[in-house]
Formats: sequence, C-alpha cells, structure tokens
Amino acid sequence: MTTQMINAVCGSYTWCEFAPEFFLIGLAIVLLMIDCFWARFPKRALGLVGAIGALGTAVALQSHMFGLLAAVATGLTLLLAYDYSPITVASSGDGRTGEGTGEFYVLPLLACAGISALTKAQDLVMLFVTLEILTLSSYVLAGYYRRNHGSVEAGVKYLVLGAVSTGVLVFGAAWYFGMTGTFVLSAPAIASALVGGYPAGILLALALLLVGAAFKVGIFPMHIWIPDVYQGAPTPTTAFLSVASKVAGFALLSAILMPYIMLPAPLSGVSVYILLVLTVLAAATLLVGNLGAIPQTNMKRLLGYSSIAQAGFILPLYLGGNNDYIVFYLATYLLATMGAFFALAQVRLHRGSDEISAFRALGKTNPLLAFCVTVCFASLAGVPLTAGFLAKWYSFATVVGVSLRALPSLMYWMLPIMILCASAGFYYYFKVIRAMYWERPLDEDEPVRVPFATGLVLGVCAAVLVVGGTVPLFVL
Repeated sequence: MTTQMINAVCGSYTWCEFAPEFFLIGLAIVLLMIDCFWARFPKRALGLVGAIGALGTAVALQSHMFGLLAAVATGLTLLLAYDYSPITVASSGDGRTGEGTGEFYVLPLLACAGISALTKAQDLVMLFVTLEILTLSSYVLAGYYRRNHGSVEAGVKYLVLGAVSTGVLVFGAAWYFGMTGTFVLSAPAIASALVGGYPAGILLALALLLVGAAFKVGIFPMHIWIPDVYQGAPTPTTAFLSVASKVAGFALLSAILMPYIMLPAPLSGVSVYILLVLTVLAAATLLVGNLGAIPQTNMKRLLGYSSIAQAGFILPLYLGGNNDYIVFYLATYLLATMGAFFALAQVRLHRGSDEISAFRALGKTNPLLAFCVTVCFASLAGVPLTAGFLAKWYSFATVVGVSLRALPSLMYWMLPIMILCASAGFYYYFKVIRAMYWERPLDEDEPVRVPFATGLVLGVCAAVLVVGGTVPLFVL
C-alpha cells in the first residue's frame, strides 16, 4: 500500500516541471561551496548573486503567480541584506571575520525553492514536504543573531509554534486520507466522502488543515507569534517572513480551500457553511491586527500587526473563489511592505532604532525617501490613487457580492467590521507619515543616506504602487 501511494504521488509530476526549483537549489549549493572554500570571496557578493538568481527565476514562474511573487520577494530580501551591513558582521565569530554570514544568503534561496514547489503541488504529501523546506530555513533565519537574546527568543518561539502547526497539519492530512482514500485535494474526492457518510470526518480534516495553514498566514488565533518574531529577527528576515512566507501560506490556503468551496450544487450547503466560518476568522483577524497595531511604537511590531490585518482583508477574497484577486492583493502588499522594510533598514543603520520616532523629520532631511515611504504606507492603508486602494476595493466588493448571492447577513456585520478596521489603518499607518513631516529633528540625528540598491527598490515600489492606483487597467 505504501509503495502504491508513493508511486501515485511521484507519478503525477515531471522533472522539467520543477526546473526553476532545481536551479534555485543548485545556486544555493554553489554559493554555499564558495562561502566554505573561497575565503577571499566578498560575502556581500553572495547576496547580490543570489538576488539576481531569484529575480531571474521569477521570469520562469510567470504561469505560477504565487511562485513568481515568492521569487520576487526572495530577490528583494537578498538585496535588502546586501545593503544591511549588520548581516556582513559575524553572528558567531568575533565581529570582524564575517564568519557564518554566507548561509544567510543561501537559506532564502532554499526557502524560495520550497515555496515555488508548493505552488505546483497537487497533493498533501508534496504540500507538506515543500512547506517544511520553507519552515526549516525560516527557523534558522529568525534566530540568525545567535548572540542576540531577541533573535534567539524569536527563533525559539517560531520553532515551537511552527512545530505545533506542522503536527496539526499532518494530523489533518491523515484524516483527509482516511476519509477519501487519496492525498489529492479535489472536489470530487471530498464530495464522495460527504455522500458516503463521512461529513464530520472530512470537515474535521479541513479544520485541522486550516489550523496548519493559519500559522503561515497569521490568521487568528495562530497569529500570536508574529509581533515578537518580527521584532526579534534580523530586518531582512522579518521582511522575508512578512512577504514570502505569507505568499506560501496563502498558496497553501488556496490549495486546501478551493476544492471545498467548489463542491457541486447538491453539496453547496457545505460550501456556504465553510464560507461562513472563513468570514468569522477573517473578522477576528481584522480586529486583532488593526486594534493591536494602534498602540504600537516599534516599527517592526507595527508591520507585524499590519501583516495580520492585511491577512484579514485577503481572506474574504476566498469567498469569491478567484485566485486572481488574491494574487493582486499580495502583489500590492509585497511592494508596499518591502518598501517599508528597505526604508526601516536604513533608518535603523543611521539612527540606531526601530522605533517610529526614528523616522522623525525625514521629510526635511531626505524628501525623496520620505515620499517613497509615504506612498508605501498610503497603499497599505488603502488611500485612493494607490494600488492598495484597489486591492481593498476587491475585498469589499467580494463580501458584498457573496452577501447578495448566498449570505445576506454579511452585509450587516462583516462590512461594518471591515470599514472600522480600514479606518483604524489610516490612524496607525499615518503615525509614520506624521513623524516624517510634523516632528522636528534632534541635534544628534544622523542624516539617512540611501544606497543605490535601496533607492532603486524604493523608487520602483513607489512608482508601481502609484501607477497601479491611477491606471489600474495597465497593471491588471
């Protein structure tokens, strides 16, 4: 039986289908060998080569949009690490040799290979294996500063909660196989189990699988790790977890949810029940993310709660069963969040703080940087004429459409929650903008100088976000 299962899983894939993933793994191995055996090779150059490789791989993943987003996020993370000088200092050495830094540029490539393969997975076995490639790499990245208590604490929290979610995911896969006799996620297999008298078992499998996916996405109640891990991890790692890991989580969520949502008409009542549960989770995630962000003064914790809030706006898009809107929202989130982290990294280097107050007076000392940051946070808030407004519009429109079609009650409780949370976003995102334009600089404030790579990424992110909001048909 075990041999038949393995053959059934392996037989559904071709080697050429995973050529981009093999390239990323091969590049990671080559960079690791260079780091080990070519001591004079510049450490930062490893990050630059890795970034070029990841962004090049994105071209080969155009037909797999989740994988394309993950590759772009990985390339930008490595560019961020390239300009983030603390990464070039040893985490385990004496602070001068750079010992152990090469692995920091290798692990995101391995994680990206896992995410890209996950987006192509057709069964729970492949989903689990590829997800673990991402998760194991992320554990090391989160605890990379081994002599920094905050980083070690972040790594341990991520490890413990990640292990719990992995166990729940495996338990859900076992239940699914027991109810359907297959690891392939498909509407016919689920419908057969429901008609065959196993409705409780197949719904329990869905619940367990959702808990496992909720950890990566940051859905309530599996969101508790995000603020602490984001604050303690190195800034490039936080950016990677905030974007690439979230892309993987939503790809996993799509693979799990879509077969249940697309059940045939006689079983549509089950789909409606699942949509209602999903809406409740979205509402709880929205409230936790947005209300939790309001009192934050640390930028990384603010962006952590922001990622939870954005997940709450993305979840309603599953109600419409359209992955295109989900991908569009994730793309706008990627650009805005990456831009915010690139700016934060330079502020942290020049002013020695991750606090929002460290952004004070950037509008006077570096107007171009302040403008790019303003566009990124305005997009996250959903301000008109930015791509973030269009992304949130899709979320609201989906809820309205589903309420008119299947769940009329959503119009009376889900929409008010979304409006309230969107309004809260204007307050806490604009705290950063207020600090840049309304607060005065201190005498000891060092001017924030932006390296070329950081300036290029910030400029591109801001430009695409504005074009996406003013000429949406061009982006679509």
